[in-house]
Amino acid sequence: MAWMVVLREVNWARPKSMLSFNAKAGPQRQEWPQDFVDYAVSIGRATRCANPDRSQARKAKQSKPPVSGN
Repeated sequence: MAWMVVLREVNWARPKSMLSFNAKAGPQRQEWPQDFVDYAVSIGRATRCANPDRSQARKAKQSKPPVSGN
């Protein structure tokens, strides 16, 4: 898993997979799979950031809003 700050909303689907990802823009760090972060950075919709220490990561994950099932 890798961390990034999303500048503009980004969507991506893994080739030959049923998995897809959607990241909303926001000022806080977000944790996503490495290949999705690589894609978002390559198209200029996100900036990579350093991995936070454990306490910062825990706090970031707790402040993340729950994902809706829509």
